[in-house]
Amino acid sequence: MEKIYSVEEIQTIEKEEFKKLRNSYVLMKRAGTNCAKKIYISKLNCKFIILCGPGNNGGDGLVISKVLRKLNQNVTLYCLESDTYKGDAKIAYKKNRLTKNNYNDLNIPKNSVIIDCIFGIGLKRKVKGIYKKIIKKVNSSKQHVISIDIPSGINGNNGKIMGEAIKADNTYTLHAKKIGLTVNAGMKYSGKISVIDIGIRWKNEE
Repeated sequence: MEKIYSVEEIQTIEKEEFKKLRNSYVLMKRAGTNCAKKIYISKLNCKFIILCGPGNNGGDGLVISKVLRKLNQNVTLYCLESDTYKGDAKIAYKKNRLTKNNYNDLNIPKNSVIIDCIFGIGLKRKVKGIYKKIIKKVNSSKQHVISIDIPSGINGNNGKIMGEAIKADNTYTLHAKKIGLTVNAGMKYSGKISVIDIGIRWKNEE
């Protein structure tokens, strides 16, 4: 039977993996690379609009954009200023040489695929301000949306909408399904869920 995890359980698993790796960025790079390969196979020769938020989910998006560009894909990256990012996300930002567009200039052409990396399972407060505007714009664009780990704005534990949430066509969730993808609004907003293997082999899952 497929195990479904709470946010706290996933965070515990990640902490254990960080201890093994001794370099937590390795896990972000692995996650972003494997998501990018899945996206590449699924949606070849599209215009990719990648939206990166301030945390590690945004860091995943920065890795994804870099890998897709190396695969000669048409990528437009939207993210925040450098000093917004911390830890592994900061490393991902520095390693990404693509033009980084400002959210205020967000343009979503027809025949685009939007990669949602705004917020992940760590979201603890209601979505508001510029992020709320972006999510509304994405939802009204009618373009194909792929969310990474969880649709931005969906609570990872209870599946409820935290102010505003992305309505995804696909969700590429990392390592395992989260409870929030399977209950309440999370069920409808996640679209088709694919679990992306990021190389974690946890003792309690064996």
